[in-house]
Amino acid sequence: MEWATVQHLDLRHAGGRRGASARPLQPHAAAFRASQAIVAVAIGTHVVEFDALTGSKIALVDLGARVVRMAYSPTASHVIIAILEDATIRSCDFATEQTLVLHSPEKKSDHVSIDTEVHLALTPLEPIVFFGFHKRMSVTVVGTVEGGRPPTKIKTDLKKPIVNLACHPRLPVFYVAYAEGLVRAYNVQTYAVHYTLQLPVDSTIKLMGAGAFGFHPTLEWVFIGDRGGTLLAWDVSTERPNMIGITQAGSQPITSVSWLPTLRMLVTISKDGGLQVWKTRVIINTNRQPMETHFFERAAIETMDITKILTLQGGEAVYPLPRIKNLAVHPKFNLAAVIFADMSATEAAKNKAAYTREGRRQLFAVLQGARGSTAAVLKEKLLALGSSGILAEHQLQAQLQEQHLKGQSKLTISDVARKAFLHSHFMEGHAKSGPISRLPLVTISDSSNLLRDVPVCQPFHLELNFFNQENRVVQYPVRAFYLDGFNLMAHNLSSGSDNLYKKLYSTIPSNMECHPKYILHSQKQHMFLVVFELSGPSGVVHEVVLYWEQTDLQAVNSKGSSIKGRDATFLGPDDNQYAILEEDRTGLNLYNLKAVATKEALENNAAVLEENTFAENPTANPTQQQGSVQFTFESEVDRIFSSPLESSLLYVISGKHIGLAKLLNGYRLSTDNGLSITTKTDGKKFIKLKPNETVLQVHWQTTLRGPVVGILTNQRVLIASADLDILSSSSTKFDRGLPSISFDHSTFLILFLPMLLSKFGQLIRYSLRSTE
Repeated sequence: MEWATVQHLDLRHAGGRRGASARPLQPHAAAFRASQAIVAVAIGTHVVEFDALTGSKIALVDLGARVVRMAYSPTASHVIIAILEDATIRSCDFATEQTLVLHSPEKKSDHVSIDTEVHLALTPLEPIVFFGFHKRMSVTVVGTVEGGRPPTKIKTDLKKPIVNLACHPRLPVFYVAYAEGLVRAYNVQTYAVHYTLQLPVDSTIKLMGAGAFGFHPTLEWVFIGDRGGTLLAWDVSTERPNMIGITQAGSQPITSVSWLPTLRMLVTISKDGGLQVWKTRVIINTNRQPMETHFFERAAIETMDITKILTLQGGEAVYPLPRIKNLAVHPKFNLAAVIFADMSATEAAKNKAAYTREGRRQLFAVLQGARGSTAAVLKEKLLALGSSGILAEHQLQAQLQEQHLKGQSKLTISDVARKAFLHSHFMEGHAKSGPISRLPLVTISDSSNLLRDVPVCQPFHLELNFFNQENRVVQYPVRAFYLDGFNLMAHNLSSGSDNLYKKLYSTIPSNMECHPKYILHSQKQHMFLVVFELSGPSGVVHEVVLYWEQTDLQAVNSKGSSIKGRDATFLGPDDNQYAILEEDRTGLNLYNLKAVATKEALENNAAVLEENTFAENPTANPTQQQGSVQFTFESEVDRIFSSPLESSLLYVISGKHIGLAKLLNGYRLSTDNGLSITTKTDGKKFIKLKPNETVLQVHWQTTLRGPVVGILTNQRVLIASADLDILSSSSTKFDRGLPSISFDHSTFLILFLPMLLSKFGQLIRYSLRSTE
């Protein structure tokens, strides 16, 4: 997984300054709406609201002064509450584009700068805001609506400097952080003390005070980033809160703590711009005491390459590289806005020479130390230097590809060194030195699993023939299936209730992580194929779980089995075959299924596998076992999908093509007992994929023209015939090829392709009429 740029919000003409001599400004604050892909950006004296998916500007309001701190009101989704440089508290209503002064300072001469530390906390239970200045002894509360609560100064029960404020996102709890690491929870209405979060008196860890708060979206976990670099986690669900995790994130103060809901990870920002991503884990073992030091674990995510973030998706690099000031994270989507520290022109000019000299000194040391190393090792060391002048990864790859097309396929160390020095010299004289007038929106992407954040479920949709029927009676299924961990769940479409349909694994080793990847359901065979990813100390493997539905109420146990494989699919018009793609991505095993008509036939289907790991079916009758037919692809394939044609399937080679494979008994390889499947496109129908294009979903439907297939990729939607002739296509992508950023878990039953297939039904009907 790595950080990727979704798009850059253009703010070059915002900020409040006009004229040819006006210097462009840089955005200094951002906030997301809680339930929509909308972001508000503060630049100059203006606050601009954007659609985070399309980049379209929605509204612009001039506040008259620059924003120091702001957040969306949890009681009114279209209102921003902000503290300005003139020390006033204002609400900004984007619906009416009006502002309201909620609180004014006692002295009109009071002013704060953007770098001044002020604290702001909003609760969803009341239209009020708590705010205070750093290391003051009191907190002020005021209403966020016109005619609301008047400004009231609250004297806390502890006579200590206040270093931070926060409100719980669901409970009526108001947190006040004091110096020396003590945090006290008060009731929002009565200000009565609920509990206190502090380390034991005999603890050897010394805290300096909370620099940032973070909250888990469902569990009662509170994350605190200390100003001494310590990261803590507290479970406040009990009457006496327990510290469940602690780690030292570094020596710099932690200024931002945010929970990534789709990835279930924690991201922290330190004062020096360092960004770290953490996984949380709770080890439940009755034989030993839980250890708080094992709660936080560094996530396997590439460090954020600032040059790459700034230059991708039509952006531009700046020199020297800026440091990250803050990261505004969307509370529901895999989306974040990166706020960089403002490097003014005078500061950049003063430090450019120093940056250049230091960068070249480091570059020379790396080149000297890497003599005799491979180009890959040298490139890795150069990328680690960051601001010393090496090309960004995607820029280097583009140049390598260009040289490869020219016939220069080998890259030597001298080539890399020369490019590094030339690029460093070019950046010194020609690169933009700031400010950054575009706001980059970023996401964490997984190129191997672009639907990682989307719940694994079996979609349902209208048949395309629905548009050709006179009565147009829709018969929805009784339930929709999805996966919750390794549990197969059933969502009742009438009552909206969720039930545990089947526990696919009885036990999982404590050192293994189990993540579902794909699910397929055959209504004709009453059978599920579920692909899991099992990761552990020895690496990552995949396993396909086969489960037959319990169609007879008198049957006590239904059969199930598992087999090693990274992908699976059904074949044939009656789903009377299924195929398993092996871990090496070239081997393919084909299994035959008998016609399911009786209970005995249903139970006999479990005997087609050689391996069985389910407790309900510990043994299989060897007299009923059927061997699989083994095939071998000529080259590695990434996915396999079903086909209504007999003994056929679709295979996908990402970035190259989609092909149709006939599983025929012929063309044996001399070195293998399996059967060869050619992946060459010579003389065959195929669908060419764009570079870096990956197929996500494939669905077949029957029309008057015959079977048609809907194909969803990370860049477009295709509808093709059974012979892979493209009937219709669409390349409009609001998520920039990253489906996870535009997906809401509350609508998990409505997946992309089935909905689009239904909408394309009218188009196909009109095309059929025109051909007649």
